[in-house]
Amino acid sequence: MKIKWLGKYDGSNLPAADVSAYDKTLPEITTKSAWVLIPFLLVFAFFCFCKHRYFGGLAFSRGNWAIGIGIGLLFCPVHELLHAICYPAGSRVFMFYTMQGLGTTCTTPISRNRFILVNALPAAVLGGISFILFLAVPSSHARLSTILWAFSMLHLGAGYVDFLNIVHSLKIPRSATIQISGARIYWKER
Repeated sequence: MKIKWLGKYDGSNLPAADVSAYDKTLPEITTKSAWVLIPFLLVFAFFCFCKHRYFGGLAFSRGNWAIGIGIGLLFCPVHELLHAICYPAGSRVFMFYTMQGLGTTCTTPISRNRFILVNALPAAVLGGISFILFLAVPSSHARLSTILWAFSMLHLGAGYVDFLNIVHSLKIPRSATIQISGARIYWKER
């Protein structure tokens, strides 16, 4: 895998691939698509409720929210690198930034299941593991609990585009091949 930095995404500077006129596209994701976060927030709230009710309570410290968010922001490049390592060996991965944050794209065609892995891995590693650690930390450690909670919320919440890509790709056949070209995601059956 080779990573190339593109700089700021200006609407037209993402690499394009040769796609057929018969290839279908996954639905475009906009900021209005953030509704996908609702089930995750409900699951998050449920586990917080269970920790509060059955496992000794919740303890947060105000000043440490910012520390957790700050550490989470420092890990945004790691989030994108976790996307990148999921692409096949020899692929060219392109990283860029927008007003919403960092992004990664690759024009190498991949299977539907690999595309799901590409989208799921960063949230599972950064958001999921830190949330499990948050659940395991006793309420007597308010500072660590708060930092882990803010870190996990940032990485699970910021992955809403990834979650929507997963939802959309689950609706296409398992045998499909997915290829990104420019700002669009195309798929075709093998």
